[in-house]
Amino acid sequence: MKHRKLRGYVLPTLYVIVLIVIFGAVSLVSSLLKINPNYQYATQVLKEVSVPVVEEVEDKIIRPYNSDTVKIKAYYYDVDDDLEKQVESLIYFENTYMKNTGVLYQDTKAFDCVAVLSGTVLNIKEDEILGKVVEIEHNPNLRTIYYSLGEINVEVGEALSAGDLIGVAGANHITEQEFNLLFEVYYNGTLLDPEEFYNMDIKELQ
Repeated sequence: MKHRKLRGYVLPTLYVIVLIVIFGAVSLVSSLLKINPNYQYATQVLKEVSVPVVEEVEDKIIRPYNSDTVKIKAYYYDVDDDLEKQVESLIYFENTYMKNTGVLYQDTKAFDCVAVLSGTVLNIKEDEILGKVVEIEHNPNLRTIYYSLGEINVEVGEALSAGDLIGVAGANHITEQEFNLLFEVYYNGTLLDPEEFYNMDIKELQ
């Protein structure tokens, strides 16, 4: 029995057919493994409706000191207050009673004075009567002034956040107490009562 010889082109043809079959199978499997378009759409919807968990922290007004033992020596003088409160808002200096333009805080020991809001140090000076002074601009319409500092820990042009240390309470010539802070608030050039200022919404003071 004679064995027939395969022609020379048969084997290469078979190889090509096998390769085509393998390639087709791989392509089919790959297409089945692709992400379903509906899944992509659902993912996009979730991205659009998702809400960030972390909320933006808003600037909040705090007091200009961080001690629990600080007391008020003289309140802000308000013409609409009753007579008793107005008397508590007078400062006696050189045989003269003066209306207090801020709030005079005191303690029997040194206490830190801090920024009530974020802002920029606008001015630093020395007052003959009230001692060392620091002025801070919080926005174009809002400024706070710290008088009677014993030492100062900031520089002109320095950016501050609420709670940053400005200095330490010190002496002045309107009281015998060693540790004082006279604090003033100006909004649009008009004085505000600091004790009311602490409860205000900063958005309303822009």
